[in-house]
Amino acid sequence: MAIYDDLKGKISLTGQSAVSKVKDLSETVRLTGTISEVESEINELYKKIGYETYVAYLNDSVPETEELISQVSALHQRIEDMKAQMQAIQTANTCPNCGSKTKMGMLFCSNCGFKLPEPVAEEHPGFCKNCGAPIVKGAQFCTSCGTPLK
Repeated sequence: MAIYDDLKGKISLTGQSAVSKVKDLSETVRLTGTISEVESEINELYKKIGYETYVAYLNDSVPETEELISQVSALHQRIEDMKAQMQAIQTANTCPNCGSKTKMGMLFCSNCGFKLPEPVAEEHPGFCKNCGAPIVKGAQFCTSCGTPLK
C-alpha cells in the first residue's frame, strides 16, 4: 500500500503543479492583454497631443515642427483635391435636371429625358475609333472596349 500512497502523493503534486502553471499562464495572458490595452490608450493620447500641437503651431510653427506641419498641410490639400475630383466625377455622372445617375456617352437622361451636356473636350481628348466611347485623358487603351489608342 505504501507504493500506492507514494504514487498518489506524486500524482497529487503533479496535478497541483499543473494547476499552478495554468493559473500563471492565465494571469500572464490577462496581463499581456491589459498591457496592450494601456499601450493603445497611450498611443491615442500621443495622437491627440500631436494633433493639438499641430493646431497650436499651424500658423506660428517652431523650427522642430515646421517641416512636419508643412507635410501634414500638404496631405490635407491632397485630400481636398481628391475630394474635388470625386465631386466632379459624381456631378459629371448625374443628370443636372433630376439628379439621376447617368452613364458616359448618354445624350439624354433615362429618367427624365433631359438633354445631357456633352463631355468637355479637356476631360475627353477624343473618342474611341472602335466603339465611340470618350477617351480618358492619358489612357493607353479604351476603357469601354480595350482597343489600343496609340
